[in-house]
Amino acid sequence: MQFGLGLPHAGAAAHGPSIIRFAQRADELGFESLWCGDHILLPTAGTNQYPYTEDGSFPRDASVGFLETLTVLAYAASVTERIRLGSTVIILPYRNPVVQAKMFASLDVLSGGRAICGVGVGWLEKEFDSLGVPYAERGPMSDEFLDMFQTLWTQEHPEFEGKYYQIHGMQFEPKPVQNPLPIWVGGHSRRAIRRTIQYGQAWHPTRQTPEYVAQHLPYLRQEAERAGRDPDSITISLKRSLQITDIGLSGEVAFRSGNALVGTTQDIIDDAKRCQDMGMHQLTYDFRTDHIDEQLAIMEQLADRVVPAVAT
Repeated sequence: MQFGLGLPHAGAAAHGPSIIRFAQRADELGFESLWCGDHILLPTAGTNQYPYTEDGSFPRDASVGFLETLTVLAYAASVTERIRLGSTVIILPYRNPVVQAKMFASLDVLSGGRAICGVGVGWLEKEFDSLGVPYAERGPMSDEFLDMFQTLWTQEHPEFEGKYYQIHGMQFEPKPVQNPLPIWVGGHSRRAIRRTIQYGQAWHPTRQTPEYVAQHLPYLRQEAERAGRDPDSITISLKRSLQITDIGLSGEVAFRSGNALVGTTQDIIDDAKRCQDMGMHQLTYDFRTDHIDEQLAIMEQLADRVVPAVAT
């Protein structure tokens, strides 16, 4: 089992010194990866579209700042040496695909081959509207962008003819260090699973229960075999919010999110072992506190107690 951590890219800890402390300590402690989510704008009046709460409300207030995803990952890359750096997940239609492919390739080059391109199609319609992107076409656009990424990252003379973008007679350099640069597909639907099989190295659902993920693994295996892929070559990752209750934290919760994991250290160990037994290979946690010292305390407890207790 591998363990990843969400960087403090939103809320009170979302500033340079805290990100450096968090990233460097995670690197020192041997965590597998660091992750950053993606929002450009949030609606002042709130939303009822968020897929991971019962009433569709987003767990953070719109006034809370979100740092830009790839900027944060590049910043963290510059102060770390070993740990991998991923988006969880970047919303593909929000950015020009050529520029986006360039940003991930640049991150991979500058980090020495540590980038993970975690992708999703998005859910917040008003954010799409504000960015001038057609919400109803987000699925086909995302698939075309992934096709374009592969073309730009692998072909010496890339040629691409899509519905939304075309490339002819142009060069794209530098290529990523990794070949392939890993794509982790977010989302919890069957379409997300099929997108994983078509484009990805990992299925990376978020805010789901382990039982939900396990229930969908037979479908993933079936569709992978149908497509001629080895199901065992696909990493299964689950991301959830985490709060450890027996290490003397303040008890303040910065945001509430669906299917959060809240419990004692032993509860977290038991949950990780259960996830492993269910067929998951990687767990990513973000922390429900905005206090950087508390985030580091949780990180230390995970490294000291949880990671060693779960077989690799």
